[in-house]
Amino acid sequence: MEDVIIIGAGLSGLSTAHQLKKAGINFKILEAQSKLGGRIETIYGKQDTPMEMGATWFGEEHIHLIQLLSELNIGYFEQHTEGISLFETMSIEPPQQYFDPANSHSAYRIKGGTCTIIDALYQQIGKENVVLNTQINGIVEEDNQIKIIDSLGNHYFSKQLIIAMPPKVAIHSLEFTPKLPDGINQIMQKTQTWMSGSVKFSVEYKKAFWKDNGFSGSIFSQSGLATEIYDHSNYEQTKFALKGFLNASAYHYTQEERKEKVIAQLKHYFGDEAATFVSYHDKIWNDSFIQPKEDAFLPPHYNNGHAVYAASYMNGKLFFTGTETSNSFSGYMEGAIIASKSVVNII
Repeated sequence: MEDVIIIGAGLSGLSTAHQLKKAGINFKILEAQSKLGGRIETIYGKQDTPMEMGATWFGEEHIHLIQLLSELNIGYFEQHTEGISLFETMSIEPPQQYFDPANSHSAYRIKGGTCTIIDALYQQIGKENVVLNTQINGIVEEDNQIKIIDSLGNHYFSKQLIIAMPPKVAIHSLEFTPKLPDGINQIMQKTQTWMSGSVKFSVEYKKAFWKDNGFSGSIFSQSGLATEIYDHSNYEQTKFALKGFLNASAYHYTQEERKEKVIAQLKHYFGDEAATFVSYHDKIWNDSFIQPKEDAFLPPHYNNGHAVYAASYMNGKLFFTGTETSNSFSGYMEGAIIASKSVVNII
């Protein structure tokens, strides 16, 4: 029997395990997917360009994340913003141009891709402590332990359990015996899952022609399928891409149709050079594991950091962590790390 079992190997689950290992507490992580990272997902293009489909940016105020990066010896760099940026209000009018100065310190990215922090945490906590492809269905309080039941009927036992999943996903996918109190049950069902509804895209290029022509790569559009676009070149300036967000109508198109519309939009801004791309990628997060079927729209951060997540359940054996449970910077990588430290402090 483990001292602690963690369900979920995203940033919060791995960071929690990292804290437990430093405290000398025995643990095991159970992860439903075949990969680590949760909502951190770095993919690599045909030219090995790292492109983020998930969590990407952080700021100077995210001190816990910066501290962890330092501890893991991971570097980071400032998001490129220098040059002519565009703001488009209507498709029938040319975009407004404005100049962004260098060194605005508005956002940072992790060198080598956000997945670098996941890989480093995995190495630190030990591969032997992580079990992938394990979908958990049931949580049972049994005598002085917790019994965890997976989709194949296997049982795992621990003295304490930490659920590092988005609360709404957890309450829809896990059966608790005995049932959780009505208070937290209802809050979990109405806690907005960060990134649900997001559609991210990235277009890989052989060169950063936009920068060569004096553009920053930053575009904000109220009329195109792509609503936000940013330079996504790597730290070494050897791999190049444009990356951003698509609006909600993207769900209604096939990926091929989305690609055609995005490339046409980029040609509108940058000319024919934008059509000579190496690869196109996008991800609809509502189609991924993070989001159960919505029964009602929840505003961003709704019920994130609610007081119910700071309490324990099942007689002090069950705890929750994750960016949605953090009472500060919820939804960000910073929130995931704050939540992991908070839960380790109370078990």
